[in-house]
Amino acid sequence: MIARLLAVLLATASASQAGDKIWSAVILASDAKRGERPKPPPPELAPFAARLAKVFTYEQFEILGSATKELDGQKERWLVPTQNFWFGATARRQGTGYHLNLEFFHDRRRIVETEAMLGPLSPLFIRGPMHERGQIIVVFEIRP
Repeated sequence: MIARLLAVLLATASASQAGDKIWSAVILASDAKRGERPKPPPPELAPFAARLAKVFTYEQFEILGSATKELDGQKERWLVPTQNFWFGATARRQGTGYHLNLEFFHDRRRIVETEAMLGPLSPLFIRGPMHERGQIIVVFEIRP
């Protein structure tokens, strides 16, 4: 049993590409106030702001919090901008991208567990709960 666990840990640790990082962000999507122009997206969102607008039908996007972690095959925990919400992620190299096992926690209780593929230049968008000012969206992206 211990030998099998050690083999899995070693295989996972070597599965990441040296230097690859995962960027995660919690975004608030909203529409501009009546009579006002939408605010431009932050530079981190500019490359895929048009795609966010098309998919989620909102005009402006604000980053509430973000984190960048080097992919080393270990389980990572990212703080979502409140002290009560956390993401857990394990990334395994698969072809040119990564197979992610994602967990979303509220305090210590797991709310969602899912799997997804994440490739270079192909961010993952997850629709979160509604907020009093708009829609919460979580973004994951591989960065060099």
